Amino acid sequence: MKTKREFQDEAKQLLENDPSKSLDVCLEMYTNYPSEFNNYDAVTLLQAARASKRININNLPEIIENFKDYEIVSSLCGWYVFDNFIKHKQPQVILNSENLINSYINIIKQKDISVDDNYPCPFTIILFNLIEAHSNNLFNANRIYEYCKKINPEYLSKKTSEYTDQEGKTKENPSDLESFYQYYTKACDKLNKSNEAIEACEKGLKAVDNYHYDNDLWFQMRIARATRNLKDYETSEKKYLEIINSRAGSTKYFLFKEYSELLYEQKRYQESWIQSLRAGIQLYDVKFSAGILLHQSRLLARLNRIDEAKKFAEIIFLGVQENLWNNSTNYQKLINYFEIKEVKGKADKSFKELYKTFKDELYMEYEINQGEIVFIHPRGKVGKIRYSKNESINFSKSSFNNRVRNLDEFAGAKVSFVIDYDYKSEPIAENIKIESLKVPEVLVGETFEGKIQNIVDFGLFIDMENGKTGLAHQSTLPKNFREIYEVGITVKVRIEKETDKGYSLKVIE
Repeated sequence: MKTKREFQDEAKQLLENDPSKSLDVCLEMYTNYPSEFNNYDAVTLLQAARASKRININNLPEIIENFKDYEIVSSLCGWYVFDNFIKHKQPQVILNSENLINSYINIIKQKDISVDDNYPCPFTIILFNLIEAHSNNLFNANRIYEYCKKINPEYLSKKTSEYTDQEGKTKENPSDLESFYQYYTKACDKLNKSNEAIEACEKGLKAVDNYHYDNDLWFQMRIARATRNLKDYETSEKKYLEIINSRAGSTKYFLFKEYSELLYEQKRYQESWIQSLRAGIQLYDVKFSAGILLHQSRLLARLNRIDEAKKFAEIIFLGVQENLWNNSTNYQKLINYFEIKEVKGKADKSFKELYKTFKDELYMEYEINQGEIVFIHPRGKVGKIRYSKNESINFSKSSFNNRVRNLDEFAGAKVSFVIDYDYKSEPIAENIKIESLKVPEVLVGETFEGKIQNIVDFGLFIDMENGKTGLAHQSTLPKNFREIYEVGITVKVRIEKETDKGYSLKVIE
């Protein structure tokens, strides 16, 4: 039989050119000399295993377990696992090898890269890939929680990374530390570990400087949920109001829905109804509406508005029939309660018709004002209304009583509206209703005097006396037009046509 030294020499000689054979020699050495097998032998074994790309190596975890306290052994083991089970693997492929990966996890140690992350930590990379695989499609809270508990967040890097999206734009990924709290707090939330969720969210809010994907909002929302689960309604309500009155939270329907449910639990049904209306006007897709419709139907029943409660239940019935959502026990109980057997129409259309109802009821006690739309931003998302002694107020696309796509058609329209306040406590027009549209001016063919406002390579920009601005294109001008005309001089122009970009002009004098 070979001596241990002969095994060692042979394994090292074969390592570069025949790593698979080197691996077999190492394993044979361990079989014959188990008590003499040392950390240097373990390093050679792992180097051969990594280079050979072999998996399912008999007894490898048990052998390496004896030497896990040696940093180089732990690190090599981590890179062996990464190369064979993680690198370039799809989430499902990673999960198919999960049991094998887990046989190595306790051998691999987490490196502290909180200050210096020039050398990555294989332990962290492996666990984050397992976590991400379990969050793909269905969020497996139990497994994600288990893996998060193995990670020491104090060792994680705070450094973000960049990537280029499909449109060629540079985007930023969150740091490992932010990602950890993102997954950990969500798992605690899903598993109703309320006290742990609160502690983790508070740590996440303190530890992270620059948030991505609205994680600061999610951390605060999970605190609100956890305190609600603990029946600390006062703290929960305070937190919900704090989030709702922020820029990010003011447009999230689920925050208003959860706040409404909190009020419902306290039997504050009328207040709960108002918040459910605010949730309803933020929600556009019927596929996500089942939860709020169920809640609103129950609320209306509590408010003794039974006929209206049934209408909401009928939309849920339509959604079930159209397979928009699964027929849960709660939905079926509601459908059975109202004895709904058949409903005409489509869920999407019925849901969209509720929008006007939500707006009208939400603002039914507000004073109605009259005004005129005097400005629409070029991007078509916001504008201004002039009313009462030349005062003006802002509005957005979501301010209308109907859902609208294009604001341009409402330029100059006479409107009625109420005054509400946004997350900054600034007034904003709401529940806007069109009273009359402005008849568009027919300007094509008309002539006006105007001043040259700018001269560019492709023509002249001219401010006309009617307040409009247009372009006299170079194709209608002399070749030396830049030498002939100067900014500020007055010219006579004729409007040739109106396009999406503005007015096309011809200089006639």
